[in-house]
Amino acid sequence: MPGKKLHFSKISATGNDFILIDNRNLEWHPLQDRKIFQSICQRRQGVGADGIILLQNSTRSDFEYIHINSDGSIAEMCGNGSRAIAFFAKENGIAGKDLAFDIQGRIYRAHVNGCHVTTEFIPPQPPEFDLNIIDEPDLNEGGFIDTGVPHFVLFVKNIHDIDTSGLGRKYRHHPRFKRGSNIDFVQIRDEHNLLVRTYERGVEAETLACGTGAVATAVIAFLHKHVFPPVDIHFPGGTLQINFDDLNTISLSGSVTLIYTATLEESFFDIDQGSKT
Repeated sequence: MPGKKLHFSKISATGNDFILIDNRNLEWHPLQDRKIFQSICQRRQGVGADGIILLQNSTRSDFEYIHINSDGSIAEMCGNGSRAIAFFAKENGIAGKDLAFDIQGRIYRAHVNGCHVTTEFIPPQPPEFDLNIIDEPDLNEGGFIDTGVPHFVLFVKNIHDIDTSGLGRKYRHHPRFKRGSNIDFVQIRDEHNLLVRTYERGVEAETLACGTGAVATAVIAFLHKHVFPPVDIHFPGGTLQINFDDLNTISLSGSVTLIYTATLEESFFDIDQGSKT
């Protein structure tokens, strides 16, 4: 790829880290360049990230948001990624502090207040209960809900005793979920606080936080477990807050951190292409 360079910002949103690219010139293609994006996301041979975020022009909102998971798949939505790109757009003068973005044909709104960013979610799909697919007696089935991406919520007694990788992988691929599912393990601390660990589809591992998972667990806990908003969701990577008056107006809030801005030089892409031949 002669002369190819990549200018990017790396941003962490409560432990989810992303590589953000201003792609308004359409230099990068989410499908054609997926192998490159996979290589960039590798933790030891690339930059390392949970995903790549492309910001592109939109005729319907301030910008279009395209999210590529670390495995190269396209995500329907990412809560923490949406907060990262809102911050990125505001910091780079692409949008104001109150903004709207288009992802997969759906319009979301966000508000940026310094390093604190809130995304307003569109109403989730109606949850499904009583799937009856759990084999482990220590797991309590909560329900399945689509909060932009699918989530299967499981309640546990002690979040630290859970084999997140093993159980996450098992149920993420369960035939009941045609598109696969993120798996959320939830311990209730009290009526306003949840401890959560999430195995993320597309990353294929436990991540330090999950925004759509925070929304999913708060909604299922509200409907099933007498947990009430505002709900603080405590992940290994930090705390997110979910608030709603009803399930048609759900907000996800938390901090973001600009880690650095940098440039990947032509030599990286030479090595990357050579490794694929």
